Amino acid sequence: MNSLTAYDKHLARIVMFAFLLPNRVQIFVLMGIFLFWVVRDNFFNKNRAFRPYGGAFLLGSVYVLYALHVPFTDPANRSGVLFDLEQKASLFVAPFALLFLQPQTRKILSGELIYFVYACFISCLAGNLFYLLEYGWQISGPEAHIQYRLYFEKITSFHPTYMGINLCFATAILLISPKHRQQLKGWKLGAVLFPLFLFLMALMPKAPVIALFVILLYYGWINRMHKYQLVPILAVLILSVSVACISIPFSSQRIGEFSALINAKPTDNPNANSVQMRQVIWSVDLDVLKEHWVAGLGPGYVDQALTAQYEVYSKMLHIPLVAYDTHNEYINQWLSFGLIGIGLLLLILGVQFANAFRRRDHLYAILLMIVSITFFTENVWSQQHGVVFYSFFTALFFLTGMKLPPNPVEPEVVKTRARPEKVMHEIG
Repeated sequence: MNSLTAYDKHLARIVMFAFLLPNRVQIFVLMGIFLFWVVRDNFFNKNRAFRPYGGAFLLGSVYVLYALHVPFTDPANRSGVLFDLEQKASLFVAPFALLFLQPQTRKILSGELIYFVYACFISCLAGNLFYLLEYGWQISGPEAHIQYRLYFEKITSFHPTYMGINLCFATAILLISPKHRQQLKGWKLGAVLFPLFLFLMALMPKAPVIALFVILLYYGWINRMHKYQLVPILAVLILSVSVACISIPFSSQRIGEFSALINAKPTDNPNANSVQMRQVIWSVDLDVLKEHWVAGLGPGYVDQALTAQYEVYSKMLHIPLVAYDTHNEYINQWLSFGLIGIGLLLLILGVQFANAFRRRDHLYAILLMIVSITFFTENVWSQQHGVVFYSFFTALFFLTGMKLPPNPVEPEVVKTRARPEKVMHEIG
């Protein structure tokens, strides 16, 4: 057994890097490693660990709703639900894959989170270097931020919002995890945080940027008795934001989209401003939700309803609009399954927040804050990089922090306790 566990730390590090790999490579790597661990921990390890099946099922219960809707969806729309089942499979698979690992294996995984930080740094560095090699320093055009974000996604295979989620979590790991804080002290911590902040400011995804400031507020609150720790972090943040706004046109252009709303007119084309387009998306979502807020539409019919409403808005605004998804995971689940869907989603998040605060697991709480905030602006479970990130890390923290009951006492052990000298002899 020792030979099988000798390389667990290396495998855990590969898992952390896998979250920044392209979709197909990511799934191949994760499936291979977890299949090995599940087989080994169940067939080559005689120790029986307590398994909270109910907790794992709760985490993956939304996936069951999608499966139950397949037979009730007409054949013309069934392919969409089947696609959802394939795309969101990790919602159900990840909690049970982690459930069938030994607790020690899960602890090894959670102990190598620093390699997730390294993976984020390398991926963002590569994306920015390739962009500079492709376009040089001619990056000050009026649509430079669009060009940059599209090229970044092409090189890294990551949409800026999902890379922003990764960067926020990487920042939280450096700030909150005691083990990694010990590894990176003083100027070393600032030297790693500064480029992470700068990468995030360059991409400027709305929800992750908001999540970053929530993280820093939370970090300040839990360290309110040690204010000397806050000054260097705040200084690094101010420096990175200043450099981004002054030197990086992508950042200032994205910020300019918000300021443009002040002078916006109802007749303006929302396609020209992502913030205005978000307002249209929000209005369309609410219009459809008003009609179907009780029972929902079913996951196979949401896109049709949204497309029809976008056609109404196109005629009303006299501007051709592209149909978007809900860009909001809460509304997406609400429209898909009605009050049951939104209620189940809030229950899952609520149970996890309660567990995180009860255990005083600040990193787990911050992870939940990041995804909860991003749920307001993205269908996180509709992108592989989003759903795999969410399902793996939430299940890992949930199961690793479970308080295990004592092992049941075997009859033969009770019998030998009356003769301690014999027990010592047999152990020896």
